[in-house]
This record gives sequence, C-alpha cells and structure tokens, in this order.
Amino acid sequence: MYEKTSDRLISRKRFARRLAKHALYVLAILACSIAAGAVGFMIFEGHGPEQAILHAAFILSGFGLVQMPESAIGKMFAGLFGLYANLFFLAAFSVIFAPIVHRILHRLHLDEEAGS
Repeated sequence: MYEKTSDRLISRKRFARRLAKHALYVLAILACSIAAGAVGFMIFEGHGPEQAILHAAFILSGFGLVQMPESAIGKMFAGLFGLYANLFFLAAFSVIFAPIVHRILHRLHLDEEAGS
C-alpha cells in the first residue's frame, strides 16, 4: 500500500489524500460501530433509536454510560461494548497515524542513504 524504501517520498498533496482516505476508513468503522451499539441497546434494553444512538456514542467516545442498564443482559452488552470501544480507539489511532509514522520513517531512511 505504501511506497518502498527505495522509492522517493510522495508529494504533500498525495500524502494529504492518503491521510484523508485513512480518516474516512475510521469514520466508516465508527458509523458501523455506533449502528451496532444502537441496535444492541434497542434489542437488549428496549431503547428507542435516539436513546440507543446516544448510549452507543457516549460509550464509544469514552464518556461512559448515560444511565445504567436495567436488565442483566443489557449490563453485559454495555460492558462488552465498552471493551470493544477501547479496542476501537486503539485501532482508529493506529489507522490514522500509520501514514504519518511511515512518512517519518521513510524520510529518515532516505536521509540515511543520502548521508552514506
């Protein structure tokens, strides 16, 4: 997906496009995650769509629960969704920062070759 170490550094315009593409991937996964969480809260807690989306968004954002679930299965779902939210954060961070880290390492590698 990225250029090889022997290739030249890509232009800033192409790099900005690459960053935007990675951000869109994260936004798509975020939308799917909120939808999945909302469906879970509608099924297990009987919330309406607005309340379910609010609960899912709060958990994914790291704010926690809006209100404590009433049923045991709802509590289990909220706990598991919270664990998923932590994994989502790590994955999103990795996807967004991968091009940046790659560009820094690529530039360092090109600088080493030029100095040799």
